[in-house]
Amino acid sequence: MQMPPDKRRAIWICLALAAVTFAVYAQGLRCQFLTFDDQAYVTENRHVLPGLAFAGVKWAFHSVVAGNWHPLTMLSLMLDCQIYGLRPWGFHLTSILIHVVNTVLLFLVLGRLTGSTWRSASVALLFAVHPVHVESVEWIAERKDVLCGFFFLLAIMAYAKAQSSTSRFRYGWVIVLYLLALMSKPMAVTFPCVLLLLDFWPLRRARGLDWPAWLRLTLEKWPMFLLSALWCGITMWAQGKSEAVASEVALPLSERATNAMVAYFDYLRVLFFPWHLSIYYPYQHHQPLILGAAAALALVLLTCLAIARANRWPWVVVGWLWFTGMLIPVIGLVQVGGQGWADRYLYLPCIGFLVLVVWAGAEIAARLPALKILVPAAAIAFAAVTTLEIPYWKDTSTLFGRALEVTRDNYLAMTLVGSMEADKGHLDDAITLYRSALAIKPIYPEGHFFLGRALERKGQTNDALAEYNQALKLRPEFDAANIMVGLELTKEKKFDQAIAHFQAALKDNPESAPAESDWGMALMKQGRWKESVEHYEQALRFDPNLADARNNLAIGYLQEGRLADGVTQLRAALNLDPSDTETKYNLGQALNQEQQWSDAAELLKPLAQTEPSNFNVQFQYGLSLEHLGQTRDAMSHYAAALLKNPDFPDALQHLAWIAATDARPELRNGAQAVELASRACEATQQKRPAMLLTLAAAYAEAGRYRDAVATVGRAQELAKAQGQKELEAEAGRLQTVFKSGQPFHGQTE
Repeated sequence: MQMPPDKRRAIWICLALAAVTFAVYAQGLRCQFLTFDDQAYVTENRHVLPGLAFAGVKWAFHSVVAGNWHPLTMLSLMLDCQIYGLRPWGFHLTSILIHVVNTVLLFLVLGRLTGSTWRSASVALLFAVHPVHVESVEWIAERKDVLCGFFFLLAIMAYAKAQSSTSRFRYGWVIVLYLLALMSKPMAVTFPCVLLLLDFWPLRRARGLDWPAWLRLTLEKWPMFLLSALWCGITMWAQGKSEAVASEVALPLSERATNAMVAYFDYLRVLFFPWHLSIYYPYQHHQPLILGAAAALALVLLTCLAIARANRWPWVVVGWLWFTGMLIPVIGLVQVGGQGWADRYLYLPCIGFLVLVVWAGAEIAARLPALKILVPAAAIAFAAVTTLEIPYWKDTSTLFGRALEVTRDNYLAMTLVGSMEADKGHLDDAITLYRSALAIKPIYPEGHFFLGRALERKGQTNDALAEYNQALKLRPEFDAANIMVGLELTKEKKFDQAIAHFQAALKDNPESAPAESDWGMALMKQGRWKESVEHYEQALRFDPNLADARNNLAIGYLQEGRLADGVTQLRAALNLDPSDTETKYNLGQALNQEQQWSDAAELLKPLAQTEPSNFNVQFQYGLSLEHLGQTRDAMSHYAAALLKNPDFPDALQHLAWIAATDARPELRNGAQAVELASRACEATQQKRPAMLLTLAAAYAEAGRYRDAVATVGRAQELAKAQGQKELEAEAGRLQTVFKSGQPFHGQTE
């Protein structure tokens, strides 16, 4: 059976739209993750990185991310992690493909609603390639835009199909798909209002002032209006929880209203002339009220004009109200974030505007055929601009550098570019940018924080601390600033104050691994090992790749006598950062404690060569060599340790023990052993029984048996008092030897 020509034509149009859309956006596959919101959504989100798992799904439905509750968006990002790992091209591919599907869906939806194939195709083509969509498609954190658009358009398609059904449940799929759109992004809350516009045109289910019909159509959508109201409440709660909503004090209603009215014309401008686009448009404070009033008057006049032509050109009023109405939640009457407006907010509202332009243009072109060239010309121009715009999204530095070029007073862009410069080591350039940002917006906590970081890296600790404290005055629970202040207080041994700051950081970010880890460090410095271990364990639950936390947790385990656990953590820490010499040393020391002498020697040997002045490294390497039977080499490393720390008791003791007890006469020297062991005992105030045992052995080697017996007796009593039963027993055996008038030879300690 031959396919009908209309259907065949529609398939070819779908394929052409898909091909053009993908071709325009394909270069975006080379873009990287941004260090602006992509961390919260993907790269530093411990729940997303493992991919799809039950724990992650549960988290997605119970958590707020960047001031939004959008579990479906988070699940889509988890699925990307499952498929692609942390390869950015995979995430970009998914977003591009969803945009491709949305383009085709828009064509099919409009075609079904209006029956006009070419006009619908024109709207879809302009939607596909319009430069304002680059932000929604190329910014991985804005996956929510394209995903919401997908379910939004599917819900409209379901609504269109429901008109041919008489079932009382015909709107079931509409409600389900609308719910999925809301769970992708709350921008969809105006969906039932869009349906009412479609009821007017093209569905023509109500006309003009037919109030009974409008009431009936409104009431049939009550479940959707209920969902909209519920989602408005959820969104306000989520954004309030994230402190994203500006207060009346920070932004009076008059200023918000002025900015909102002017923003409508900013949106219209970029729809007509999408040039000099930016990821961030700073909020323009203190705009003249007369400007806002003029913008409001113009909007009212345009709306009245659209309504006046509603009977003759219904697409004008539908398109205009779709555009203006869908922007209401994000226009700034309730200000969320610091931007004045944003390209991403146009992803769905622009559909109404494009419908208005294309349908009105087609009517005019019917009288002036030469104007038919406008849609293809506009599509080519938009595609060209989009092709030029996408490369700016290749990385954070390029993107915000572009923002600085095309906007003014962009304090956020200055701060982000400053951070990139700081990462390159260009601290002076970074500080200049931070100060410029703060000159524009002095009450910018992030600016003070990053300035503090740069100053600290330059060694200007006091100035840095002043900037951190200024950031905390502006935002008391700022997690990163609290952590930095807490670290400084820890250095000053003001532990209680430091812990209070770490607690404040965790209030702002309950899953802050650095805050938990630094809290553990403050406890560790007080000798509160058990408590510190609990915080390090919690830090690693939040971020298993935090090498410092693993290293310090291992130290805590070793202090608690959990040698095997300590070694396990140190090996894991070393895998995370193989170049960390502190971790290597700690692992070597732990392996010595576990009597894994060969492994310890293998690990410590390169450290002993590269750090000859580190007496601890020299001693630990010597210890492993001594137990491997390489006594002479061990002695040289003990001696190297004493060159750097002449009163190092452990090195003194081990050299004394060799000089007193080694089986080889050429290595023994009783007088030297007594001198070394005496210094070790003095350094430890004669409170360590092992030191006293070594001194006793040295006395015996020197022929001073009475001193040897008396000293070994003191060692035995001290070991008993300290509960060291093995040393107590060893002292008893040595006492028997010394009482017989014999030195102790032939064994190592």
